[in-house]
Amino acid sequence: MVLVSPNKLIMSIIEDRKVVLVDSESGQVLSEIVLQDKPRFLCMTSAHLAATTLVNKKICFLQINGSALRAEATLNVDVEVMGIAAQGKNLVVSYDHPGVKIISKEGAMIENLDNAIAGEEVFEKPRWITTAIDDSIYVTDWGTHKIIRLDSRLTILQTFSGPMLSAPCGIIALNRDQLLVCSFHNNSIVLIRPSLDNKKVILETKHGIDKPYAICYCREKEMLYVAPNGDKVRVYKLS
Repeated sequence: MVLVSPNKLIMSIIEDRKVVLVDSESGQVLSEIVLQDKPRFLCMTSAHLAATTLVNKKICFLQINGSALRAEATLNVDVEVMGIAAQGKNLVVSYDHPGVKIISKEGAMIENLDNAIAGEEVFEKPRWITTAIDDSIYVTDWGTHKIIRLDSRLTILQTFSGPMLSAPCGIIALNRDQLLVCSFHNNSIVLIRPSLDNKKVILETKHGIDKPYAICYCREKEMLYVAPNGDKVRVYKLS
């Protein structure tokens, strides 16, 4: 799930092989497209262009034109890609080898980090990725229950772990020093302050959070969208 504009979201529906464009106020599906392979994760690469990772080592670019959604080029890559985020003109992807790569939109590898290169078990199941305005890259690892902060050369800067981060999923950078992450097993949304290396639960079961899976935020409306591993999206006002 990714915010396109203050009034629109795009969402991948994996089992149906669909990506849908949704009105974020009414919940109405404005447009949908069926892809050849199952879509996994999404990101916006520009104001009107999204990218989704697909099974079978592919990335598909999607054009958003008003209320219409259409597939553009499909890029073949050399690994089974999972999470995806934009960083400037490039893409950051996680993969099940396991590791993280920075690639160009044409598929050329720019930087790569996996356990063999690092010489240690950095990743187990790296999944969701977000980038911050200071060029930091944050990767959630479902297997190790950690969030790894990297720089633009994929050097490890910081690691976040602990009981609050059980099966971390969707993650977003609100600004340079605030992250929100879904803690799937804890049924909570956790606020992380990297500069202080601290964590705080801001939403939990009593607020209706149940197995949160994906998350996005609209700054203009101060609205937080949280999707469980199901067919509903909950909306929260943050201030």
